[in-house]
Amino acid sequence: MKGDDRADKRRKRLNRAGLAAVILLAPGGFILGATLAARHYRNRRASKPD
Repeated sequence: MKGDDRADKRRKRLNRAGLAAVILLAPGGFILGATLAARHYRNRRASKPD
């Protein structure tokens, strides 16, 4: 089970690194990054109890 946790953490780090590379290197990446950030915070705000 410990190996599965490490693999999950590694996959999550690689996904974030890949996403960061796309946002920083791709044309229009800043627009994509802003859209993803807005979506993240909107979903986070909606999931919080009042």
